[in-house]
Amino acid sequence: MAEAPAQTPPPRSITSNALTEAEAQTVNDLLTYLGEHSYAYDSHVQLINLMHKGLITHVHGDGGETSRSPHDYGLLADLRQAREAMDSRFAIGEDLWTDWLSDEIIIAKASDGEARISVMELCQKATQDEPMSVRIWQVYADWIESNYSACNDLPEFDQSGWSEDDKELCRELFTRDLLRGVLEKASSATQWRIDSGYVLFNRYMAIIQEDLLTAGAGESSVLKQLQNLYVERLKLPSAGWEEVAQMFWPVISKIHGSQWEAAMSHMNELAAPAKSQMASRMENEARLERAIESGDQTVAFEEFSRCLKWEKKQKRRGVHERELLSALYERALLRFPTYTEWWLDYVDHVISQMPSSHDPSSSALPLLERATRHCPWSGELWARRILRSDVERLPYAEIEAIKHRATNSSLLDVGGMEEMLQVLLEWSTYLRRNAFTSTSSEDDLDTAEVGIRMAIEDVQQAGRKVYGESFKGDPLYRLEKIHMKFLLQARRVDDARHVLSSLASSQQNSFEFWQLWYHWEILLWGHARLSDSHRVETTETAPQLATQVVEQMLSAKHIDEPEKAVALYVMHFQHNESVESLQAAGIVAREYRQRTTIRRAKEAEDLAMQQAQHPATSTTSIEEALPSANGEKRKREDDGGEVRTDAKKSKTQDAALITNGDIIDPIVAAAKRDRENCTITLVDVATDVTEADLKKFFRDCGTIKATNIVPGHVNELSIATVEFETVEDVITAKTRDGKTLNGSAISIRSGSRSTLYVANYPPEYDETAVRKLFDTYGEIISVRFPSLKYDSRRRFCYVQMLSGQQAQAAQDAMDGKMLDGQHRLLAKISDPDAKKDRSGASAEGRELFVKNIDFTASEVEVKEFFAQHGTVTSVHLLKRTDGKRLGNGFISFSTSEEAQKAVEATNNKPLRDRVLHVTIASARGGGVDKARKADIIVKHSASPEPSSANGRRASDTSMASGTRDAAVEEAAHNVRERKVAILNLPDTVNDARVRAVMEKHGSINKIQLRRDQNAAVVEFADIKAAFNVRAGVDCSALGAEVRTGDVAEIFAKGRKGPATGAGALGFSGMKPSTVARPGQQRGGRRGGLGFRRGGGAPSSEPHDGKSADEKATPVKSNAAFRAMFEESREVAPAKEHGV
Repeated sequence: MAEAPAQTPPPRSITSNALTEAEAQTVNDLLTYLGEHSYAYDSHVQLINLMHKGLITHVHGDGGETSRSPHDYGLLADLRQAREAMDSRFAIGEDLWTDWLSDEIIIAKASDGEARISVMELCQKATQDEPMSVRIWQVYADWIESNYSACNDLPEFDQSGWSEDDKELCRELFTRDLLRGVLEKASSATQWRIDSGYVLFNRYMAIIQEDLLTAGAGESSVLKQLQNLYVERLKLPSAGWEEVAQMFWPVISKIHGSQWEAAMSHMNELAAPAKSQMASRMENEARLERAIESGDQTVAFEEFSRCLKWEKKQKRRGVHERELLSALYERALLRFPTYTEWWLDYVDHVISQMPSSHDPSSSALPLLERATRHCPWSGELWARRILRSDVERLPYAEIEAIKHRATNSSLLDVGGMEEMLQVLLEWSTYLRRNAFTSTSSEDDLDTAEVGIRMAIEDVQQAGRKVYGESFKGDPLYRLEKIHMKFLLQARRVDDARHVLSSLASSQQNSFEFWQLWYHWEILLWGHARLSDSHRVETTETAPQLATQVVEQMLSAKHIDEPEKAVALYVMHFQHNESVESLQAAGIVAREYRQRTTIRRAKEAEDLAMQQAQHPATSTTSIEEALPSANGEKRKREDDGGEVRTDAKKSKTQDAALITNGDIIDPIVAAAKRDRENCTITLVDVATDVTEADLKKFFRDCGTIKATNIVPGHVNELSIATVEFETVEDVITAKTRDGKTLNGSAISIRSGSRSTLYVANYPPEYDETAVRKLFDTYGEIISVRFPSLKYDSRRRFCYVQMLSGQQAQAAQDAMDGKMLDGQHRLLAKISDPDAKKDRSGASAEGRELFVKNIDFTASEVEVKEFFAQHGTVTSVHLLKRTDGKRLGNGFISFSTSEEAQKAVEATNNKPLRDRVLHVTIASARGGGVDKARKADIIVKHSASPEPSSANGRRASDTSMASGTRDAAVEEAAHNVRERKVAILNLPDTVNDARVRAVMEKHGSINKIQLRRDQNAAVVEFADIKAAFNVRAGVDCSALGAEVRTGDVAEIFAKGRKGPATGAGALGFSGMKPSTVARPGQQRGGRRGGLGFRRGGGAPSSEPHDGKSADEKATPVKSNAAFRAMFEESREVAPAKEHGV
């Protein structure tokens, strides 16, 4: 069994003068959390970094000089225990190792010789974890050299704090030979690091030269040894090649004397390939160095990714390519030690360079061991390690220990079910192979069966733990397939069939399962018939067990692919059964098809009835609540001049989706759609790959819902995403990782935790603006805005990054960032499983909607009025875009009981001179929500508000007479000329974006979004601006196919018959509006222009705004209409005075 990991420090209340109060509380919280989640990598790192910071602060204080003993640090024992606990679970990485060694060196300098030896042992362990870390090797060599010098009383080293006993103890260990040996290992381990490996080599050569010269050996012998070392090193590419050559120069001059030029020329010839390789990488190295020095982890990650991609393209193009790529992987993983994809790539690269048959002299297991220590949550890495162990012929006990180490590394809690399943799959496959080798015994067979059964049980237990008691096992039944294969090899056919039979209850609706079982039975039947010398078809020789399978398949009521099921059923009888059976099967198949059709129709009908009981929210205009220029409410009318009678009808096609005959509620469908976990990302996609190629490549993996290709830059490969219907499809698709598509080997990554949920950005932000917010943190695959068809107030989007690490970096940098001084951005990694029910005042029933509030009442006055009945938490009085109040507002209380009490006390009660109408605000489906989901109106008053009313208080009921300002009259009558249609408008575009684009061309009075026609109507303040926009302007910021046009075009699609007259030419918007003449309203108010006195019966004609006479009247020109309009203005006042 695997050794148990060390325990984390126990949770307790920690206080320290070296930490702030907030830091101490964080340490307490982390200790508590790690007590329950001991494999939480990030929490381990955070805890250790905080305690390390406290140690440095304690030792050095504020002045930067050592002031206190490290042994007095109160959290020293906890820090050491935390590091041991993390090291027993993970390889902690270069940065944490460097901090750990520096801390222990500080402590050892204040301790005895035993502590100094412990630091050396710790250095050895660090170099095993990170063998290519120049920093760690430097610390190791420095420690050996400083102790060697102090023990031997060398004058240039500080000897304070050393006792004679400590010197005697360390003098035997810290020797010159040890230092030389460490530097030799360091030089060899880092020789392929072209950026800094030469530093350790130069240090090694300096001590070699000094030792050889002082050893008394012959000078020529010494020089020859040095020459050989330098020549071999100079044959390797290195950024410090010139520096190494300078150190070699004195050796050459002594050996060759006056012939040094020829010797140096020969040396340059030998080093030419290395120098050429280094020259080709200089630009990459410079960019990589700048990225690392910037301190930006995202930039560094992108540069390493780019360099790795470039290096992989250099395969088989020169010497040392394999070693250089391996060294680059090591450098990248030193910087990002937990990035699983790079470890997998590195392992694949190393194994691919090894011979197909195992060579005992080379092993990939040390690399795989390091990989699983750095990423113990990766089931794929553990599976590779088990597989490689079998390839390298490790004994069963050692492979079993690896499996136990994997399953004890909290794979389920950190990696999830799929990671755990990958380990158990590889382990079960190994057990099956091991049971049937030439040297296997009966014990091996028993061990294999027990192990495979236990693996299946482990999955069942883990599934119930994660998904609850409803978990039915791996949907792809992969372990069960291995079990069946084992039983078949053991000649236990009935037991194998029993495995399939036991799966039938959980897989009864899966056509793929029945197809597998059927073909399995047919294969066994065909194998048994091979021994027959003459084939005679009889009932007894027919594949009866296969027949039972297809019959049982058709008994499943909800099989996922009924058409394929019935086709398989008929095909079986056609190929294998008698003519009588085939005739009966045809009848059964026809009845099955009929039942399927009836069932689907019934389901569609039930869902349609359900939709009818909950119709879609009707579209109403907020404009109805806004006073017009003359103070009265403006009637809702379509911009084409027709009053729509069907505007409030529920349309089933807008509330449901019909897919393959099944009607699905779009809201339910959206809730079930899990893009985050059902999407994969493809890297290294050839530039000529199309979406059709992707669908063809993954056609056998499952149902593809969407594909997207992000073109690469010049001479670079592309990136693509494929969204599947289910998580099981994703699992299947991952098996195609590394396969070739159009000549390029693609890399498949999971799309989970790579998508950001972004909200609360300025409403006018479009895709370009959102991309600018996040493009510095990685490659953006897509920006997805929600449909605003059912809720125009939605303002969020999803930004999919190339990897989860990029998404995390973007979240860390952008979440909570203030934009334009008003909007605090929300940027969180999207997690469909973390969705919560709505909360807030409205959802909790403690928000009131109040109507008929006095326009002059302030928020303070309203709050004081309602505060008599409870604690008011907020007051929001609705305003128009011009700042004028609407007379409505929302009042929030601290509890729903207070809100209900306030309704009872204030509804139909006066505030000032107005009677309030108070109700509980509805979270969904109320009048306010209908307005929110309706066409959105952004309106400016066409006339200025009166400054006073002769000392009278303004009323909510208009008392304006028929006499109006000339400008107001003109604005009211040329409104159609000032309206422009925006066509082909995507339902993801809101009114703010429309406004931002249109206001570039002139002042706007109103914007009306028409979601049902994918259009918008913009009313400009100026006729000229409207004419210019209608003629055509650039609207590409709103969508690729968006264009401007006449308002009549919006409604032309719904009219029967061809358009005629001016409207057919696209200029109906320039026609003068007709004057509607409704009957006199009660209240005795004077009618303005176009109103008859004395009232009249309502017209029985269709209410389309035109009488029969008017419809027959020829269309007048603008000039004729204006003349008529001026005449009417002169006649109307005369009639009012009795003239």
